[in-house]
Amino acid sequence: MRAFLGLVKAEMLLVYAEVFRRKSILFMSILWPYVMTAFMLALGYAAGSPEVFLRRVGASPVLFLATASYVLFSTLTVVDDVMWRPVYDENAGALPYIVSSPISTVLHYAAIPVPRFTLSLVLGATFLLPVFTLQEGLDGLLSGLIVVAISVVAALTFIPVAVAVGLGLYSLGGESWRAINVIRPLFLVAMGVYYPRWMLSKVAYALTALLPPANCVEVAQRVVVGLGKLNEVLLPLTLAVVLAILQMYPMRRSARRWEVTKLREGVRV
Repeated sequence: MRAFLGLVKAEMLLVYAEVFRRKSILFMSILWPYVMTAFMLALGYAAGSPEVFLRRVGASPVLFLATASYVLFSTLTVVDDVMWRPVYDENAGALPYIVSSPISTVLHYAAIPVPRFTLSLVLGATFLLPVFTLQEGLDGLLSGLIVVAISVVAALTFIPVAVAVGLGLYSLGGESWRAINVIRPLFLVAMGVYYPRWMLSKVAYALTALLPPANCVEVAQRVVVGLGKLNEVLLPLTLAVVLAILQMYPMRRSARRWEVTKLREGVRV
């Protein structure tokens, strides 16, 4: 545990130094949820009326899409940081030092998304909580806090599958960034951020449920829509946690395979 906290501290120093040195990153991080929500609302208003959305989904399009943008913003940091980090480290020439380090590869890559994820939670909350409060008052503030808490679970349960897929692709060799560019949007589609998953067919619902954060996204959507009964909330959250625990085994295997592959290749200059 001490080793993991040390890795998190090192990553925080790296990420926060970059963010506060380059104010444009901080500004764009604050602006991102607003831009995505406005863009999706513009598309929705161009295609139909908000009354139809409210009747079919059961929630205001502003609240639903604001929640979607926030959850997407907080979970996207996990996918991007973990899956792109090996490519970045290789291009920066740091990969030989990482592979030869005595620190566990699994702990290293599990610590990578934590700093940017915590930053996205704080910055995103400055967007989500005011929107919920303006729309629904104090009840909306409570719902917003619940969505923020669910986003934490969603991001944490995304780490095992992101590490397994990212390092698995990289250990295969070749231009892994091309495969990442294909798989990354598929992850986002399977999560069901911008559509209610409970409206899918049973087969599609079961397949997307294999991705842990998809179940957390459904819980957040049910809270917004008002379908948040106890069993409808606890079951998907429990499933997400159980799946994340089960996916830790392929995560360790993938990390070990990646490490062995890099050791066999040696240092390339």
